[in-house]
Amino acid sequence: MVQPTSPTPSTSDTPVPEPVAAAAAGRWPVILVSGAGILMTLDVTIVNVALPAIAEDLGARLAGLQWVVSAYTLAFAALLLAAGSVSDRIGRRRVFGAGVALFTLASAACATAPDVGTLIACRGVQGIGAAMVMATSLALLASAYAGSTRQTAIGVYSGLSGAAAALGPLVGGGLVDGLGWRWIFLINLPVGAVVVLGTWLRLPDDSTSVAGRGRLDLAGVLLAIVGLFALNYAVIKGPDKGWADPVVVGTLTGGAVLVVAFVLVEMARPRIALLDLRLFRIPSFSGAILASLFARITSFGLLPFLILWLQGMLGNSPFRTGVKMLALTIPILVVAPLSGLVLRVLTPGQAIGLGFAVAGVGTLTMLPVDADSSWTVMLPGFVLLGISGGLSFPPLMGVAVGVVPAERAGMASGATNMFFPLGTSIGVAAGGALLTARVGDELGGDVLVRGGVPEGAVDQVRDGVVSGRFEPLSEHPAALDSAREAFTAGLAQVCLLMSVLAFAAAVLCTWLIRDGDRHEPHEAKAG
Repeated sequence: MVQPTSPTPSTSDTPVPEPVAAAAAGRWPVILVSGAGILMTLDVTIVNVALPAIAEDLGARLAGLQWVVSAYTLAFAALLLAAGSVSDRIGRRRVFGAGVALFTLASAACATAPDVGTLIACRGVQGIGAAMVMATSLALLASAYAGSTRQTAIGVYSGLSGAAAALGPLVGGGLVDGLGWRWIFLINLPVGAVVVLGTWLRLPDDSTSVAGRGRLDLAGVLLAIVGLFALNYAVIKGPDKGWADPVVVGTLTGGAVLVVAFVLVEMARPRIALLDLRLFRIPSFSGAILASLFARITSFGLLPFLILWLQGMLGNSPFRTGVKMLALTIPILVVAPLSGLVLRVLTPGQAIGLGFAVAGVGTLTMLPVDADSSWTVMLPGFVLLGISGGLSFPPLMGVAVGVVPAERAGMASGATNMFFPLGTSIGVAAGGALLTARVGDELGGDVLVRGGVPEGAVDQVRDGVVSGRFEPLSEHPAALDSAREAFTAGLAQVCLLMSVLAFAAAVLCTWLIRDGDRHEPHEAKAG
C-alpha cells in the first residue's frame, strides 16, 4: 500500500526485513508479551491499596508513601522513548528480556525492603525494567504477526494489560488482607521467572537483523530522559505542592527547555535520531500519539476519583472496590480480543473514534451521582468505559507500529507508550484541580463550623474530603452531609470534563488516523 505522507528514509535507514521465525513462534510471543504486560500494568495500581499497611510496617510518612508510587511512574515515563529506540539498534528481544529480569529482581528487593528508602529506590528500578518491557512489547508483536493475526494478538495484549490495571485494587486488597503487603511484590517472582525463561527459549532472536542500524543518539537519550522526568515530576507534584511552588515551577520550566533542546537535536541529526520527527508527517502516527494521550487522560485520569468515591465516601474495602470494578474490567476482556473482527467492519480510525465516543457517553451517564447515590449509579458508566477500552486500545496499539517502517517499530512503540503516563498525570492533575475547587466552593469554613467542626480544623477536614477521608466527620452529621454533597458535585464535574475530552478525541482520531497510511510489513506471518 502506498504511503505518500511518510518520510523517506535515508540510504542507511533502508528498511531491513525482520528475520523473525513467526511460524515457529506460534502463540508464544503473545503469551509472553501479555504476561509481562500484566505484571507491569498491575504494578501501577496494586501498590496504592497497600500504602496504609506499608506505612504501618515501615513507619513511613505521607511524603515517603507518595514517593513509593512516584518513583516507579517517573522512572517508567522517563525511559520509555529511550528504551524503544535503543531496542531498534540492539534487538527488541534483548531489551525486553533484560527488562523483565530487572523488574523481577527489583520486585524481590521491594518485598524484602527493610525501610521506606530502600523500597523507594527499588520501585525506581522496577520502573526502569517496566519501561524496557513496555517500550518493546508492541514492536515484538508487530514483528511476530501480520494482518488480522497481528491485530488479534495486540487486542489480547491490550485487553489483558488494561484489565490488569483495573484489577489492581481487587488483587492488591486480597493479597494485603490475606498475606501481607510484601506479597504484592512476591507474586511477581514466579511469573517474571517464567517470562524471562520463555523469552530466551521461545522468542525469535532479532539481534542480527538490527546490526548496523547506526550509532546511538546519546545526546537525545540524555535530553529525553531528563526532560521527560522533569515534566512528569512537575505534573505529578503540582497538585500536591501547588503550581506556584518553586520546585514545581523550576522542573516544569526546565523540562520544557530540555524538550525544546531535544527537538532541535533530533532535527539536526535525523539519521541517528532517538525519535525521528519525520514520523509526525504521517497523520495516523500523530493521531496515535494524540489518542494515547487522551486515552489515559479520560480513563486512568478518572479512575483514582472513582476509587476515592467507592472507598472513601461509600466505605468499601479495597477488595470490595475491586469486585465492583469488575463491571469495567470484564467488558475490556470480552471486547479487546475481538478487535480483529471489529477491524473487518471499521477502519482503525473509526474503531478508535467509536471507542472514545462510547467513553464520552459512559462518563455522561455518571453525571447524576449525588450524596445519596449507591455505587450502581455508576454501573452503566463502568460497563461503557470497559467497552470503550476494548474498542480503542487494540487498534491504537496497532496503528502506532503499523504506519511506520519496520526498523522504526521500537521507536514508535516507545513514543506511543511515552504519552500514557503523561496522560495519566495530566488527567489526575486536571481532575484534582476541578474537585478541589468545587469542594472549596461548596464546603466553606462557615458550613463546616455550623456543622460542628472546630474552626482550627476546617482546612485539614476540607483537604481530607478531597482525598476521600470522611471519617473525621463521622461525629458531625450535618457537616458530613455537606461534605458528601460537595465531593459528589466535584466528581460530577470531573466526569463532565472527561466526557468533553473523550468526544473531542473521537473527532480528532477519526479525522487523523487513515487506512491509507498503513505501512506494508516486512515480517512473515505468524503461524
